[in-house]
Amino acid sequence: MTIAYEFTTIDTTWSEVCRVDELEPMWAEAALVHGRQVAVVRLADERLFAFSNLDPATGSSVMARGIVGSRAGRPTIASPLHKDVYDLETGECYTDPVRRLPVWRCRSADGIVSVAAARSLVAASHGTNDPAGRRAVAALVQAVRDVRPDLAVYDAFVDVQEPDVRETISGIRHDQEVTIVPLLLSAGYHVKVDLAAAADPKGAVGVTAALGPDARLVALLARRLHEAGLRDGDRVVLAAAGSSDPSAVADCHVMGHLLAAQLRRPVAVSFISAAEPRVPEAVASMRAAGSGRVAVASYLLAPGYFATLAASAGADLTSAPLLADGSEPPRELVDIVVQLFDEAGTRPIPAP
Repeated sequence: MTIAYEFTTIDTTWSEVCRVDELEPMWAEAALVHGRQVAVVRLADERLFAFSNLDPATGSSVMARGIVGSRAGRPTIASPLHKDVYDLETGECYTDPVRRLPVWRCRSADGIVSVAAARSLVAASHGTNDPAGRRAVAALVQAVRDVRPDLAVYDAFVDVQEPDVRETISGIRHDQEVTIVPLLLSAGYHVKVDLAAAADPKGAVGVTAALGPDARLVALLARRLHEAGLRDGDRVVLAAAGSSDPSAVADCHVMGHLLAAQLRRPVAVSFISAAEPRVPEAVASMRAAGSGRVAVASYLLAPGYFATLAASAGADLTSAPLLADGSEPPRELVDIVVQLFDEAGTRPIPAP
């Protein structure tokens, strides 16, 4: 698959460069891959790494002659010119944070070493003015970085906060394969229009599906309800953000059905904006239908204005959003983000 981005053609397929037994341990060799100089090194423990042969400080083709070592247990390469030390997995420069060494994916099969362009994940959330919401989303993005140190993971926002998605993408090196993962619970206007428009029209930048619907989110919703004090006999209203997009609304109803099956009780689906019924109306209707408490399940990603509206809808208890300020991001959300990225790759984006 060949993709184009800002007039630069990037081949993201795997390219064979040499045999494993042709690499002397701890000594890198350079190869020309689609017009780019790539250095490949085999460590003493047989791990393989690939990185640009160009020194980030000078542009000279010398990195293959660098000194292979380690720092705090992580494999490194030191430039033979300025002695800057770079992480072989991430390209991070330990001696000068401003610099970064482009790294490539590297693998071996049947004794043959192959390389492919590196990949970047752009985590695009809605954005909020709420400090707790900002911290919660930032913690999720950091958790993705922690579990996937092989990826460059960038923050971006579709509204309220900066940088926006276009600005983030423009700052990514053009030798990177880019995939946008929407940190949004349903594929409404922001996914189909804003993010699709931000993607490269020739398919250089891919956009995955939204986070939901997903059975893992259902389990997380149920857990949040039980944390809030859900009891047998309580009736449940699912409070979603809402969208003018019918398919996004349908996704929320899917989540309502799945949550009802999980809790073994009816769940009414409601919306905070853009769709009907609104949360206060659904709560009032549920309360009028019989005695007992009414619980609101906040189908919202993080604390913010919408979470405040959900909590003030008149229910007896309201669960916290999926992300909570000051708490470790749920592994379900981290796994969904990573899976969406891994399964998507780069693909053309439908026209908005």
